[in-house]
Amino acid sequence: MTDQPDWQRPHPLTIVVLVATFISSNAMPLIVVFAFGGGGLGFDTAALVAGGATVGSGVLGWYMTGYGITDEAVHYRAGVLRREAKSIPLNRIQQVSIAEPVIARAVGLAVVQVAEASADGDIEIRYLGKPDATSVTQRLRALAQQREASADYGGDSVSSLAPPPEPPAVELHSTPVVSLMKFHLASIVPGLSVIGVLTIAMAVVLVLGSGLAAAGAVLAVGAGVVGLASVVSTIGVVLTNGGFRLERSTRSLRVEAGLLSRRQVEVRPERIQTLTVTSGPIVRRLNLHQIAFSAATGKASKNNQLVHLSPAASTEDVVKIVQGSVDVDPAFGVDLESVSNLTIRRQLVRSTVGFVLLVVPGSVALWFLHPVAALVPSALWWPVSIWYASARHSRLGLSIDERRLVIRRGVLTHHLTQVPLSHVQSVSSRASFFQRRLGLASLRVSTAGIGPSNHVALPDLPAQRCRELVVELATVAAANVWELRN
Repeated sequence: MTDQPDWQRPHPLTIVVLVATFISSNAMPLIVVFAFGGGGLGFDTAALVAGGATVGSGVLGWYMTGYGITDEAVHYRAGVLRREAKSIPLNRIQQVSIAEPVIARAVGLAVVQVAEASADGDIEIRYLGKPDATSVTQRLRALAQQREASADYGGDSVSSLAPPPEPPAVELHSTPVVSLMKFHLASIVPGLSVIGVLTIAMAVVLVLGSGLAAAGAVLAVGAGVVGLASVVSTIGVVLTNGGFRLERSTRSLRVEAGLLSRRQVEVRPERIQTLTVTSGPIVRRLNLHQIAFSAATGKASKNNQLVHLSPAASTEDVVKIVQGSVDVDPAFGVDLESVSNLTIRRQLVRSTVGFVLLVVPGSVALWFLHPVAALVPSALWWPVSIWYASARHSRLGLSIDERRLVIRRGVLTHHLTQVPLSHVQSVSSRASFFQRRLGLASLRVSTAGIGPSNHVALPDLPAQRCRELVVELATVAAANVWELRN
């Protein structure tokens, strides 16, 4: 086996990307220098130095960067003034993925991300040509699997335990852009509705106090804000998650997305820590859901990681995606244990605090504009609060079987999260002052994952039941090993 890596430099076009990055991060001082350089103000030398520094930063950054792969580890070093060197043993690699930032993608380059489970040990090899990035990624995955096989069988040889050729990946799901836009717009409607209601309420108050002209201006501004927020946010979502594709191979899941910056993540199904199916009130009417996961990966993939198995899927597709990805059902029909009825009382106490802090001062302010307007907040607050407290109680619940914990929560936006018991890292019970007064506690379950729902919590269980669940979950988790059903 090779002790020292055969160091390789990134693709020469890395210089272009580094220069562009330098310009974008130092745009204002460079604009000032080049704008006034040669204008008789004595800035010619400064402009020359700035140009040299810009190009030199790219050349030096490329020259001082290197990577190498041995039979034991992947190595990376970079930096001009501050040098940094990292190595990840092959048997510690959690996932290998490819990202294509906008500037790099424009010149045909990509970033290879090698993740392990710690917070700061990840490696990002910047930048390789796409064929080289694919080749390096495949080689690292194969070597990591060989190391894993060697550890499983207690052998010392890597090459003798090479896995058989993997069949082509099968596409499980691709999200149409239309479904993506529908899901996003339906998700933001409740928030935009709040802006609309507040705008209309303000317009009504102005009609009573200042006249139609002021009310019309407020309505126009409110409509503009709603329209602009809808368009900008939708464009951002489409650029980020457009072209979403999920594939399953024998050993891993591969997720790709992005119209400008193309991102790719490959993760082993057994390393998925949590799985959450989410849907909002209007989204459910469109028969759409979002499937998110968290996985045991480090900091580099935390910044660029794709955390969806689908950003927008129908109910039928959710079943197919979850079963095809991690070989379990999505837990839609699971019987859940409910929380204490006292959660309704606790929620009403919180509503009372909100009423005193928000509604009362607002009503006093509205009284000076018009006495009738002062009654509106109170008339709306309490019916909504009572409905919300009751609905919240009916939605909260959990279930435990021999393999997983399922937690359901959310009144308007529904969240159904399942955690493999073998991935539970810690279980705790927490209680606030008001919960202790009512004999309630919250259950919190943490995993090693990065991404949404790397921990899940269920509030307002009876304190005694919560303590029992802490012991039960810790005991069952310690005795469980995650196994995929074939």
